Amino acid sequence: VTVRTTLGLFANVRPAVSYHPYVPTKHPGMNVVIVRENEEDLYTGIEYRQTHDVCQSLKLISQTASERIVRFAFEYAKQNNRKKVTCFTKDNIMKLSDGLFHRAFEEVAQNFPEIENEHWIVDIGTAKLADTPENFDVVVVPNLYGDI
Repeated sequence: VTVRTTLGLFANVRPAVSYHPYVPTKHPGMNVVIVRENEEDLYTGIEYRQTHDVCQSLKLISQTASERIVRFAFEYAKQNNRKKVTCFTKDNIMKLSDGLFHRAFEEVAQNFPEIENEHWIVDIGTAKLADTPENFDVVVVPNLYGDI
């Protein structure tokens, strides 16, 4: 993460495209791009040992980095003729950190009215992505969820 931050590599872009008909698949129309924030979240490596049997990790999510990655996802969608950007968070539980990311998504989305946007809680969103990937286009996520 230190090298990524030093070099400004804040966006991890992961395309997932079907190779149908060359590779058999249940999802021949799959063409999804995952845009993962690359510097924050639990991957900052800020951890503490509180006692010999209890450890704590810090989930770092900032307004600046959230807006930057969400804006990147929408700009990517616009430049590549993508129709929809989907955000995955767990803000039903992590109301502050993931709530901030979700709010940044909603705010930035207003600047791109030509691009459809939607939000899913990460567990149901990833289940839908696995079941029907052709219903997704660009997916933007905090660092941890992009690693799932």
